[in-house]
Amino acid sequence: MRMCVDAYPHPPYLTPSGGGAVGTLVHQAARRSGMKLSTYAAPVARCRAEIERGLAHAYPLAPYAPGELPFVQYPMRAGAPDAARATVHARVMLFRPTGGAVQWDGHVISGVASKVLLPYGSTLLPSVMRGHKVPFDQEGRSLAINFAKMLAGRGDAAAGFEAEGLLLLAQPAFAGRIEVIPQPLFEQTYYLGVTKAYYARNRAAVERMWDAIGRLNQAAKTQEK
Repeated sequence: MRMCVDAYPHPPYLTPSGGGAVGTLVHQAARRSGMKLSTYAAPVARCRAEIERGLAHAYPLAPYAPGELPFVQYPMRAGAPDAARATVHARVMLFRPTGGAVQWDGHVISGVASKVLLPYGSTLLPSVMRGHKVPFDQEGRSLAINFAKMLAGRGDAAAGFEAEGLLLLAQPAFAGRIEVIPQPLFEQTYYLGVTKAYYARNRAAVERMWDAIGRLNQAAKTQEK
């Protein structure tokens, strides 16, 4: 299995080397299931293009989204994606300059004078912004870059993973200058998405790997108790 990962890090979940909590989970599952796994890094839009063309076989942070369904297979159970075999469940938040005007109450995004900065390559967030009729910019290659753009006055807010954003807020460049809006923009479950063609050729092996992810998830939950 040839897995493409984003060339820009998303700590604590994924790094370009295939590390982070999600990368570690997938590599452990590969070893336990006997899957030979190789990882390479590319901009996320290139990962998606190469998955569509069959040049890559998998992506470890794939949301179950309509745009992916024509070419991506997910772990399924009873006709629905199997959250027990997901790679992570994450909250997506809005961040703003400290004391900024942007508000989100769970229903309406308000106070946007220019635009909201979104992570490059995201398939879900642009549709969310369009649904709220909020202008957005999706050129920033990472949340850290979007935080810097926001502080330079090039956006009123930035959207991204809560855990990634909170790690950034602890850094001197952003501490005290950016804050998170407490209400989650949405919550999303992510999977090791595999191309339909690769799945068709290697169904049993892929299912063993997804099952290994599920067992590792269950073991982690047991340890937390």
